[in-house]
Amino acid sequence: MHIPQAPDLEYICELQVALESAMVVGETALGTRRVIPITGGTVEGPKIKANIINGGADWQTLRADGVTELEAHYQFQTDDGEIIYIKNVGLRVATPQVAKLLAEGKSVDASQYYFRAVPKFEANRNGKYHWLNDGIFICTGERLPDAVSIKVWKVL
Repeated sequence: MHIPQAPDLEYICELQVALESAMVVGETALGTRRVIPITGGTVEGPKIKANIINGGADWQTLRADGVTELEAHYQFQTDDGEIIYIKNVGLRVATPQVAKLLAEGKSVDASQYYFRAVPKFEANRNGKYHWLNDGIFICTGERLPDAVSIKVWKVL
């Protein structure tokens, strides 16, 4: 059987997303629901530089099997004034011990858990960053004590 070559990736940027403490809704039919406010941060890459705008959030569901489902919605403003919306959906898989440390805001090496997501961008179709509308992107995440570091690539 012939295995096709995987698509190439183009590095786009790193987002440093500042967070507040989680608001815990509690046990729902789908698992433990948490809402983590996004209060700011930065975006830096070869073709983009921006500041994350206060007001978004990461809506998380901690499933019974210990996996955290992530869905973050927020926006950033580029250094030349354009507003870009991002919706990032993914998973963080960790052992119960590592998940507990992350929930307590402790530093844990990113190699100790799996944190991947698929960001979708919406930019002005007539603006400088219109190219963000027309690609599939993937990212890795690293949970820091009061932020998340997200590295984004475009699938070519």
